[in-house]
This record gives sequence, C-alpha cells and structure tokens, in this order.
Amino acid sequence: MLFSDSIQRFHSYMESKDYAETTINGYMKQLKYFRRWIEDKYNGPVYLDEIDLTDLDDYLLYRKDKGDKTASRSRVGYILKSFYKFVARKELGENLALDLEPVQPRKKERDYLTEDEYKEVLEEIEKPLIRSVTIAIYYTGARISECLNLKLEDLDFKNQVVHIKRGKGNKDRKIAMNGSLKKELQNYIQNIRPESVDSDYLFATARSGSLSRSYYNRRLKKAVERAGVKKDITAHCLRHSMAVSLVQKGVDLPTIRDILGHESLKTTSIYVHSDMTQMRDALEAI
Repeated sequence: MLFSDSIQRFHSYMESKDYAETTINGYMKQLKYFRRWIEDKYNGPVYLDEIDLTDLDDYLLYRKDKGDKTASRSRVGYILKSFYKFVARKELGENLALDLEPVQPRKKERDYLTEDEYKEVLEEIEKPLIRSVTIAIYYTGARISECLNLKLEDLDFKNQVVHIKRGKGNKDRKIAMNGSLKKELQNYIQNIRPESVDSDYLFATARSGSLSRSYYNRRLKKAVERAGVKKDITAHCLRHSMAVSLVQKGVDLPTIRDILGHESLKTTSIYVHSDMTQMRDALEAI
C-alpha cells in the first residue's frame, strides 16, 4: 500500500470515530508534510513498508535543523505514533513508532496577563470584533478554536450559558455566562456583527463568514505591544490568565477544571500556577 493511501485510510478512520475537526486537520497537515519529505528523500511515491524507524528519526532531526521548536517536534512525534498505532491495529504494517524516542519538550512557564494588564491590552484593541473575542476567551476560558467555532445557537442568554460543542477530545461542556460577558455578546450581536454575514458562526467577518486564529493572534499581539506589556501573549495565554485570576480569587480547582474542560485536576494544578507574589506572601505567612 502506498504511504499516501494509508494516510487517507487514517483520515477516514478518524472521521468514523468522530475526532474533532481541528484534530483531524492538524494530524493530516503534519502527515502530509512527512509524506512530502519522504517522497523527496526517495525521489517518488513511497510504499508504507518501505519506511523504517531511521526515516522517522531522520525526519524529526530534519524538523529540528529546520528550526522547529521542541514542542512542535514533540507533537509531530505524537502524531506519528498515533498513525503507526492505527497501521498496526488495522494490520496494514508494523508499528514502527513503538521504538521512536519521544522528544522531551522543555517545560516553560507560560506567560499570562494580570488583571491590570488585561484591561490595558483591551483598551489598545482597535477592532471591535477582536475586542469581543478577547473578552469572550477571558470570561469563559475557552480555547481559541472553541471560541471561534461558537455558533449563534450556542448562546443561551435566558439561562446565561455558553455551550462549547466538540471541544478538545470531542467533548461538549457548558460554561456559565456572567453578566459582563452577556452584556458584551448582546452588544456585539446587535451592533458589531455584520448583518449581511452569511454564516452561523458567532464571530465572523462579512468577507469570510468566520475568523481565523492567525488573524486574531496577530491583532492581539499588536495590542499587547501598544499596551507596553513585555510578554509573549497569545489567545491561549488569555485562557491561562483567566485561570490564574480564578485561583488568586480562591476558586477551587474542581470548578476551574470544569470551566477549562480538563480531564483531571493534575492538568489544572499545573496550568494554573501561582505567581511569585502570591507564592512569596504565602511563604511569609509561615
């Protein structure tokens, strides 16, 4: 079987198992990168059984030489392991990635915004659409993909609930809509969202009917720079900022876990670390 055909088989398998669309797209993107690299290496189409463990190791080394960060290469390795696990399970070939050494990402403290910094950045956002998305992420703790995939029907203003559908792990969850977010979203729908937009997406431009993650992050970074905040802030950092704020306000971890959609408290406890000031105050109290 051609390697390209096995990728399509894997794609069909993920669809049949109702993998999240963002997950499928991410896996296919990386596997196609690998396919192009392996076909270039062997100067033509490659059969699945012609690829060996050395090829996988060489590809990860190629990605390193290309300048990919450790976390990116770690994700590529994980995707290759998932793909070859499928290959072995469906008896299409052997699981080459069983012996693939994992790329150990260097643990890095993720930047986040303090409440004052968040307000300063918000004031520097020029486009009302970007401002509304920023507020939505901050008040829900939603992932950027979850936020941008929201549909108008996912907002329950009567019961003040935001429905996150097919989030990470293809799971649904409900997040309470506080008064500030309710007011912001109602104003956005009535006064900012283009009336002519032909789309069910909540956050949308008249031209595309949606909003891309890359465009949002570019606009957010510009606002961060204008606010004079010397931190590497992305949409995911807003989610982190919200979680840290909740911890500092004394909200219990199980509640924060449910808001963020984490599987376990272990993930939440790592994600919502204390800042140094809070840590120092705690130690001074001993």
